[in-house]
Amino acid sequence: PRTPRTPAEYAARESWLHRAAMAAHWRGDLSARQLGDVFGRRAGWDPRRHPVEQEIALARAVRDGKLAGYRAAAERERAAWRDAEVAAAAAATLSAEAYTAAARLRPGRLPAARAAGAAHRPVPAARWRPAGPGRPAEVG
Repeated sequence: PRTPRTPAEYAARESWLHRAAMAAHWRGDLSARQLGDVFGRRAGWDPRRHPVEQEIALARAVRDGKLAGYRAAAERERAAWRDAEVAAAAAATLSAEAYTAAARLRPGRLPAARAAGAAHRPVPAARWRPAGPGRPAEVG
């Protein structure tokens, strides 16, 4: 640590940082803006720092980017669930209103007066038979 730094060592550190940043960008861990910051020596990216410090800074940048992506996705999911709940409530309200409106439009039905003492015989239900070979469909 106390040895004097040579230009070759600084060049090697810069080269290592650029390679590591490009690999992270190709993996999708660094955005193009962050990669530009690395190459432009902005936002705390200093190629003269020790490679371990550079690797820690790179890992933190990747971690922060993934955390921001996760939070954005979680917020989109919460918004989608809220929208779905609002839509379900609106559908239930519209269904109830439609049922009420249909009930108002339906004429009142009065039960038919039956003759006192008249025997009520149930009507047999018609049975449908499917058509078969040489036989048409029939009800009976």
